[in-house]
Amino acid sequence: MRKNITKFMSVLLSAALFVSVFAMSPLTAFAVEPALTVSAQSNLFPAAENDYYDLSEYEDEKGDVYVSVDFKLRARDMFIVAVDIDSLTWDPEVLEWSLEANRCFGINGLFPFAAESGCGSGIARQTSPGRVVGNFSSVSPAAYAYDEKGEEVTVVRAVFKVLDRNAGTTVVTCNIDSLALCDETDSPFAQYRVITGGEIDQEAVLLAETSTVIYPEAQEEPPVILYGDVNNDGVVTIEDATLLQEYLAEFTAQDGSPLLDLDDDYEFERCDANFDGRITIGDVTAIQRIIAELV
Repeated sequence: MRKNITKFMSVLLSAALFVSVFAMSPLTAFAVEPALTVSAQSNLFPAAENDYYDLSEYEDEKGDVYVSVDFKLRARDMFIVAVDIDSLTWDPEVLEWSLEANRCFGINGLFPFAAESGCGSGIARQTSPGRVVGNFSSVSPAAYAYDEKGEEVTVVRAVFKVLDRNAGTTVVTCNIDSLALCDETDSPFAQYRVITGGEIDQEAVLLAETSTVIYPEAQEEPPVILYGDVNNDGVVTIEDATLLQEYLAEFTAQDGSPLLDLDDDYEFERCDANFDGRITIGDVTAIQRIIAELV
């Protein structure tokens, strides 16, 4: 009898120690960092940024992935006379620009508004790895500085093939030396004005909107899987082990529904603490080991 009491007290003591370890050793979830962030900068257009976590979903038939950076404006009742790109720069180890890849998107690759309107001519020249210069000049009639719905047109578009899908943050910079607009399409060079970045801020009526858009669209941050976090509160504690044990014992919620929805992939992954593809008492033990820092 005394032996049994001693054994029982020993088990209680171990359990108390185990619970104290639970309380002191919660594991917290950490955000998933994007594999690639494309950041666009310009002296004339606002900045933009897209996060990508898994670029494989954007692969073309050859397995390549392309991103496009568009610099847009909307100038109501105005026409584009000329655009002079001082420099378009990027990291050539992360992104690859080529005239061939860009041609299908606009006249000589950089000025899609001209191709869409059939006005003017543009040139683009790569001066070094990671740097392109170019310019556009209109002829009568000039290209509209807004589309048929009165919305933005893309002034400069740069399409890049992604070379390093896990580069972290990479920056594309487009500095415009001059952007000239006019309000008479029949004689565009007779009357025009050069617009600078400062004037865009001041000329709210003339330039109603400027923006920078990066395609494909940014991906949503994937859910963080914290293995053992059964109740999905961001930490692994004794409550998770208890909840899973109650589920396995077929306890139910007050309305009679199951305590867990293991048809949900993320919930299943959180519960599968020992990674064997099943939810069993072994996962309860694995959660206890996680908390006790035995793994």
